[in-house]
Amino acid sequence: MSILVLASYVHAHCLNVERLPISGESLQATGLLEEHGGKGLNVGVAAHRLDAKVALLLPIGKDSVADKVTEFLKAEGLDSHWLLQTGPQSGFGVGFIDPNGDNFLAVYPGANALLTEQHVENTLTTLPHLNLIYAQFEIPDAPIVAAFKTGRQRGGVRTMLNPSPWRQPDPELLNLTDILVINETEAALLFGLRDSKLPVAQWLKGLSGWAESIAWSGELLVVTLGEQGCVALTDNQVLHQAAWQISALDATGAGDAFSAGLAAAILQKLSVSDALLSASACGAWVTARHGVLHSLPTLAEIDRFMKTNPIPKAR
Repeated sequence: MSILVLASYVHAHCLNVERLPISGESLQATGLLEEHGGKGLNVGVAAHRLDAKVALLLPIGKDSVADKVTEFLKAEGLDSHWLLQTGPQSGFGVGFIDPNGDNFLAVYPGANALLTEQHVENTLTTLPHLNLIYAQFEIPDAPIVAAFKTGRQRGGVRTMLNPSPWRQPDPELLNLTDILVINETEAALLFGLRDSKLPVAQWLKGLSGWAESIAWSGELLVVTLGEQGCVALTDNQVLHQAAWQISALDATGAGDAFSAGLAAAILQKLSVSDALLSASACGAWVTARHGVLHSLPTLAEIDRFMKTNPIPKAR
């Protein structure tokens, strides 16, 4: 069972601060972490560590980072065949993380913004036996739409979208999406809600109607809710999965780990409830650790985590 990840690369720099700064304020950081990153890279590596067969279409720059990224992919056991040097500058990001694990991030897209429909079409010709295409929003819409259209035309290829960093998804793209994963802030923007910090009961009550208001026609819509877990809409049924209980250190990569866990579980043909449980475990695992890429779990680590920790009870 294989997945094409329409990836992105970001040379990530994370600063630990005592609290998140306000406008115009300068703070002294208490720690620094520099690593390979990018939402697409994170998801691809995480899915690979969870034993999915991953093709990683990764745009990078013609800069000093390129050789290091290639070496990293080879060390991970990922094929670097689909690594593309699309521009002069690789993506670059800066994040601030407070002691509670709360964070905010800024990303310069660089080479990611230069990924095109032609790049995607050339890649897909080499991958005739895909089961899932995953995309995120550190790349433009056009290559995502092209890939999702091809997936629909082939039949039997599911499409999965995480529209983060947030921009309003085009209706055409939403119509081509089978599985949509958004956080509560993104959900409020997508559905036109005044408040994103809603209790689980309100999400359970309102999600079906809110999805109908945007003409959602996919098979699975998931809203992650941080400490409240996640809710999911499938076949007009709304489910809740409670969060695993951990001590949060850094939530920066939690969403990417969740998406990868969900994708891997779907490829394994788990039920929706089991897939959400596993995806939530992946998100919790990363949140309990500093950094992202080196913290992404293997399948054995997640299996052990789920067997040795109390299973969170859904509503």
